[in-house]
Amino acid sequence: MSEESQDLQRGRKRDKTLVDVLQKLKKKNRVVTIIIKSGENCCELTGCIGEVVCGEYITLISSNNACLRTYIAIDCICAIIDSEARTRKKKGCN
Repeated sequence: MSEESQDLQRGRKRDKTLVDVLQKLKKKNRVVTIIIKSGENCCELTGCIGEVVCGEYITLISSNNACLRTYIAIDCICAIIDSEARTRKKKGCN
């Protein structure tokens, strides 16, 4: 198997893992912060994951009462911060 096809398979495994994490967070209905690559900079978006569509993109529903939907390509996601999980961990460290 060529090195290029091995890299593609590794990328697919990583994407599958990310999709699995996104699906779990969607089921938990938690507020998350998603950091995406936008041009040369990064952008931070906060809300609840409404949908994970075909492993290609997600809809993020804003956490305010406006119910704004933001469509985010999964390929653009750099990091996901689950604020509720971080709070629980901090409480347990006392």
